Amino acid sequence: MTVDTELRLSLPLPYAPIREGLFQVDPPTLLGSTCAVCRTSTFPARDFCPGCLADGPRQNCPLARHGSVFTYTVVYQAPGGRPTPYVLGYVDLDDNVRVLAQLDVPVDRVSIGMRVRLVLREVGKSHGVSVVGYAFAPDADSKEVKQ
Repeated sequence: MTVDTELRLSLPLPYAPIREGLFQVDPPTLLGSTCAVCRTSTFPARDFCPGCLADGPRQNCPLARHGSVFTYTVVYQAPGGRPTPYVLGYVDLDDNVRVLAQLDVPVDRVSIGMRVRLVLREVGKSHGVSVVGYAFAPDADSKEVKQ
């Protein structure tokens, strides 16, 4: 069984994304956009380019599912009902897009340069339906550290 198959089987049914247009489930992938002028890719998808400041045409695109931890912080105080501590970090995806996300890594095991992979998971409930969001977890298939 592949990681993609395991991921789809582990999502609760029925479910709703935390926000439409952030990711797709099959295969699990973040969705960004690429500027038609300078080819800069961003997440989430945007109507303007932060690279060249162009407005207008952009292409929606699937982003890499693997990357490296650029930096992180450990959160010890959070809104009510959210367990702490947890790790929040920036991940540099393999296609050069930087994403802010929770890292599903024990506090004492996270490190800068650590290889991670996209995971989708339940983040809450709304009207009896599971709300699914994204995070990054250690990439068991990768032994290298990208710096």
